Amino acid sequence: MKLTHKLCGAALLAATGVALAMPNTTKANDLDGSGHIEFTYNTDEDPIITDPGNSTGTTITTGITTTNPGPMGIIGISPLDFDSHDILTSQTQRDYKALLITANPDSTEEDKATNTGKFDMQNAVWFQDLRATDSRPYQLTAKISENFKEKTSGTYLKGANITYKNINVTSTADPSLKPVEKSGTVKLIAGDGATAGGSEIFVDNRDAAEGVGYGKFELNFGLHSDGTAEEAVMLNIPSTTAIGEGDYSAKITWTMADVI
Repeated sequence: MKLTHKLCGAALLAATGVALAMPNTTKANDLDGSGHIEFTYNTDEDPIITDPGNSTGTTITTGITTTNPGPMGIIGISPLDFDSHDILTSQTQRDYKALLITANPDSTEEDKATNTGKFDMQNAVWFQDLRATDSRPYQLTAKISENFKEKTSGTYLKGANITYKNINVTSTADPSLKPVEKSGTVKLIAGDGATAGGSEIFVDNRDAAEGVGYGKFELNFGLHSDGTAEEAVMLNIPSTTAIGEGDYSAKITWTMADVI
């Protein structure tokens, strides 16, 4: 019993000591300070794009179609060149591969010193989302908006289609922020005559976790570094379509937009 009384007394004394040691906060005075930081985006300057997926990659100054979309949008597209072929080959050949891109084709020896020299690379699309937002439900899509048309006669390559494979997204930023690219292959089909083809999805970030999709990215079709880009973009012309001698051009429209 005496031991019990001693323990209780010790506990009471300890509690009293704590109470006495605690400061009186009933007369506290709060004053808020401030913190500030700003990030800007210059919409007047041409975007800077580099060798895809390479943090020390060569800067691309020529050879790529570029635009400044602001904080979100497509900033660069490699033009597709399916080369020149003897008309006689069209009787049996209906598949044609896009040439690799030669970036900075007119560079000089001096340009190499400034990391803007000439080099070959895979076909690619550059895009970015640098907005101040948590949710980024965007998609990156493409379609053949103008079919292959001969510039003199106006004849179309009816039913022409372009297949993309070895699709991969790269970035120099944190890999966990990378949006999800389409697996397998994607085929864009032109309509007959001047009719535009339907849109197909290449990147779908609608169901991504918060923060995913933030940054500057490259949508690559194969990689030149590992040999998977040689036949990653293929043009097919149906065997039922007559191919006449001439110079044919098409327009592929890429779109990046939020999808709610």
